[in-house]
Amino acid sequence: MEYSKNVEKTLKQWDKEYKKGFTSYVILLFLKDQTLYGYEIKSKLEDLTNHAISYQDSGIYQILKKLNSKKFVTSELKESNKGPKRKYYSITQDGLQLIERYTMSYILPINKVLNDLIKINYSEV
Repeated sequence: MEYSKNVEKTLKQWDKEYKKGFTSYVILLFLKDQTLYGYEIKSKLEDLTNHAISYQDSGIYQILKKLNSKKFVTSELKESNKGPKRKYYSITQDGLQLIERYTMSYILPINKVLNDLIKINYSEV
């Protein structure tokens, strides 16, 4: 199906806005269970979407830098078996509280509404 320029423009804007916001949340969820370095986070994000959504390294590191400055993650340089030291990221107590509150007050209610609406409007899915 071919979409109008207005639709395509709006989809690009939504993609940028939602991708940026949800990427921070998903990164914190990844870090809830393990310490990771930037490239591992990028790979996990792309694997999660079956590579339907791509991420630039610089975008991931900007998000990590912002999360670090807000004390939702910490970072530590560690030796690597391959190449230079890597900066590993861990979630903080504030980060854990943030994702718990966001999940309960936003993600779960929105997820339910979206699932219900999709079932009604796209029964073939």
